[in-house]
Amino acid sequence: MSLSITKIIDISLELDDSKFTMRTPPGFKKDLQFQLEVLKEHDAPEGAGQIVRGVHMRLHAGSHIDAPEHNVRGGKQVQDLPLETFVGDAVIADLRHLVPGGAVTAAALDNAVGAVIRRGDRLLMRTDVNKTYMRDDWMKRAPYLTADATRWCIEEGVVLVGYDFYHGVDEPGAPRVFNASRTLSEAGIVTLPYLNNLDRIEAQRVTLVALPLKLVGAEASPVRAVILA
Repeated sequence: MSLSITKIIDISLELDDSKFTMRTPPGFKKDLQFQLEVLKEHDAPEGAGQIVRGVHMRLHAGSHIDAPEHNVRGGKQVQDLPLETFVGDAVIADLRHLVPGGAVTAAALDNAVGAVIRRGDRLLMRTDVNKTYMRDDWMKRAPYLTADATRWCIEEGVVLVGYDFYHGVDEPGAPRVFNASRTLSEAGIVTLPYLNNLDRIEAQRVTLVALPLKLVGAEASPVRAVILA
């Protein structure tokens, strides 16, 4: 039986090593940026006429999923997560009115999707901020999740939270760094940062596909996130 799909909308951030860069906050052993490297040229002696490239990258480069272990020592890793987490119903929360730098509260989420959210849904938060990814004011324009917003996600039974803005902004007076992301991870909720092009989605309830690589022993994985319409 064939699926009835009329459109595939790519909501992933482009990885182009001539343009893509990442912040390297304190604590990193090395500044590993995204870079492609040619390992074998088409005309390499005894190379069978093939070109082969390798890639140097963090698992958190571009659109990716964060398993709970990213924020929770001993938490679930990528291989522990059911594939159903990454494929299924998603709802779009239009939060553009909170840019720049506004608070994503429980009330804001309830106003945006409270009437349509279901247990087991994936929540995708739209602000369009990632259209200016890594511009000088990119982080400053991003809103932030409040503590009651993260509780709202947990209480509503959301299994995945996706962001099209910088997800590491803490609310004023947060008790710890990355408090929102860490709280979601502690509740077993997967996060999906660095989305883009949510403005191309017309419906509020859609089907998300964002499958991770079959990595073992990893806290994150790149994904090609798409919406089936």
